[in-house]
Amino acid sequence: MTREKRNNWILNIENTAFYIASEIGEEVVVSTLYKYGARSIDQIASSDLSDVFSELHAIAADLRSG
Repeated sequence: MTREKRNNWILNIENTAFYIASEIGEEVVVSTLYKYGARSIDQIASSDLSDVFSELHAIAADLRSG
């Protein structure tokens, strides 16, 4: 994975995580990261970035749909 592609995944995850944290708190974000063995977004393995984003994106979509 190129550095640019990784940085794009990270940015998307950060934006989604920020939205979730602002709506319901950071605990959901933290628990999702821990599930993938990361204590911060920067520690997510490149191979897990799309999975982490998918999980967080689904949570954010649920929050937006009310």
